[in-house]
Amino acid sequence: MSMRIRMWGVRGSIAAPLTSAQLRDKARQLLTQARAEDLASPEAIEALIDRSEHAWTYGGNTSCLEVSFADQVFVLDAGTGLRALGGKLMADGRGKGHGLHVFFTHFHWDHICGFPFFAPIYIPGREVSVWSGRSDAAELLATQMGGAHFPVKWNSLPSRITCRQLPEDAATAVGGAQVRILPLIHPDKAYGYRIDHGGRAMCYLSDTEVSKTPHRVAETYADFVRGADVVVVDAMYGFLDYHDHINFGHSTIFNFIDFFKDADIGELVIFHHDPMAGDAAVTRLLTDAQRYKQLIAPEARWTLSAAREGQTWDLAAR
Repeated sequence: MSMRIRMWGVRGSIAAPLTSAQLRDKARQLLTQARAEDLASPEAIEALIDRSEHAWTYGGNTSCLEVSFADQVFVLDAGTGLRALGGKLMADGRGKGHGLHVFFTHFHWDHICGFPFFAPIYIPGREVSVWSGRSDAAELLATQMGGAHFPVKWNSLPSRITCRQLPEDAATAVGGAQVRILPLIHPDKAYGYRIDHGGRAMCYLSDTEVSKTPHRVAETYADFVRGADVVVVDAMYGFLDYHDHINFGHSTIFNFIDFFKDADIGELVIFHHDPMAGDAAVTRLLTDAQRYKQLIAPEARWTLSAAREGQTWDLAAR
């Protein structure tokens, strides 16, 4: 059975939907790019949209990834992207019938604010497993939905939510997969994840500040991702931008390229995009990172991408 990975939210810190000005700018550039024959028929218009870099966006929702296989759904972080994932699960039946596990890297607002809007938690009797490296996840989530913060309170939810703590020193069997966590460098404690299933593996390392002391963690991170097919990393800032944000808890992609230049991974994914960075800025960061990879890791066989909503990997079991 294959492992499917899908991005539902890729922004960091706060949701950043396209503004009208940004949308108009995209439309202007798309129309400037068009030739007369590109507008000659509906099919020609679709072809133009398909090939233009101005006809899509990386997305504005905060962190949320889906990892699915067999009859299990794993959710990594519960940012604003979780609302759309919940709607999809309800529409295709998995919201009611599949094993459902939500894994939190940490409990800052941008990683939890979608949880109260996650449709499956409102199904009576629905079992939902919440996992993290902390022992107080239930308390933190209850606080989010308590007081004047949200109209539905944690203790009033009709679903059965069980919160479990993952050990730092061993893999844990969850829904037929093996899950490992890695302590990250971020305020208020955060953990990265590695999920292995069917001979495939993905790693999710957001939020973490490796760029302050990269020499101290390079080997640890390289060991953690060894053999993974997809490695998603916190690369919120460009190289110069990072130096204006030291101690904010985030990194640049260039350090991860250094870490993994000899690693046997499949794809390295830039994630947790700065909410102040528009699509063009994220693309520039990706282009700079690809140039850097060619300079310092020309023999590396892995590819490099920037996360976008809807981005999907289908990994056949080995």
